Amino acid sequence: MAKQPGLVIDIRAGEELAVSGPARITLIHKSGQFARLRVIAARDVKIERKAEDNGRNVVPSMAT
Repeated sequence: MAKQPGLVIDIRAGEELAVSGPARITLIHKSGQFARLRVIAARDVKIERKAEDNGRNVVPSMAT
C-alpha cells in the first residue's frame, strides 16, 4: 500500500482541530470514540488539536 500525503491524526469526541488556512480533511476510519482523519494542507497552514475541556463538550456514545 502506497503512503498517502498529509498529516494523519486521531481525535476523540469533544476534541477539535483548528486549521489556520485552506485544507482538505478526510475521515479515514471511525471506531467507537475515535476518528482517524487525514489533513492535506500547505506547509505554512497551522494545524492544532485542541483537547476536550474536562468533558463538558463530549457527546456520549450511542453504543450500548
